[in-house]
Amino acid sequence: MAVNVSRFHELFRYQSRAPVPDLLKDMEVLSQLDARAEGQRRALEWTGWSTALPGGVIAMVTYGVWAGAVDRDEITDAGAQLLKVTGGVGGALLVVGLLLFLWRYTLKPRDLDNRRYGLAQVLLRRLEMDLAPDAPVRLKLDLRAPDVLDKRVKQDMVGWWNTDFFIDPWFTLETRLADGAFVRIRMVEQVQKRERSKTSASGKSRTKTKRKGFARLEVSVRVKPERYPGLERLKIRATSATRLPRKVELERVRVAAGRLTLRARLSDEWVARPMREPGDPEAPAFWHQALAKDDASRTATMMLLSIYQVLGYTRRRAKLQAARGRRKPA
Repeated sequence: MAVNVSRFHELFRYQSRAPVPDLLKDMEVLSQLDARAEGQRRALEWTGWSTALPGGVIAMVTYGVWAGAVDRDEITDAGAQLLKVTGGVGGALLVVGLLLFLWRYTLKPRDLDNRRYGLAQVLLRRLEMDLAPDAPVRLKLDLRAPDVLDKRVKQDMVGWWNTDFFIDPWFTLETRLADGAFVRIRMVEQVQKRERSKTSASGKSRTKTKRKGFARLEVSVRVKPERYPGLERLKIRATSATRLPRKVELERVRVAAGRLTLRARLSDEWVARPMREPGDPEAPAFWHQALAKDDASRTATMMLLSIYQVLGYTRRRAKLQAARGRRKPA
């Protein structure tokens, strides 16, 4: 399904059920829209500063000259007219610059978080090889900021801090693999915005703000219970078999008949996928910083592989028990 650009710029949400190639085309469209918005905001910022600063300087200098000349009664009619024109030009430039900054601010929602559609692109490409041809994938993305007002769930005090709590279930991917298993990958971000005001002995008021948060990544696989008997009794094995990247915390393991779910906790500064290997000596400093962050796509892949390791063990054990039953003498 092609992206409806005008509607997307109203809602900043994406939802579709289509084969992987079609979804990847849509993600490329979102990437292009994001790049265009970033370019527009950069251009407006540069133009705004190059307009507002000269305008402000011209207006201030003009006012200073006018005020000094009026005090000494040294201004002529021609000089006054020139100062009016100069001041008008400076004021107009200042106003235009401020309007450009206002325009830039209105484009902020269009400057998307690259990680969000980037994570969808990486996971779609990795899952494509395990899907039947033209198998549909349901993808749902909320590309708004995690701290928009309708994502706030409560307000409360945390110590001395006035705190806003936000929950953002922004990513859902669902599909059926070629082996018949139904896979669901979800990501939820939780954010706290804290604010505290303090009045000093001199009467001055100071306001401090801080922000903290984390992300939860959940991978769930649903299979036919009769093909994987006893899966619901393997929670301990599933926990020990789960492998995750360094610093990523396994929060929860749920097993039931025909279902296995893993949930991990990542830093709020997660990345969709670092582009270089950690040991690459030529990687610049900013790459080393990115590689130290939690890799969401790698985490999801390792969680899915861990689940399949447990499913494989369950299947082998069921076959072994069936074979032993057939060998028992009558």
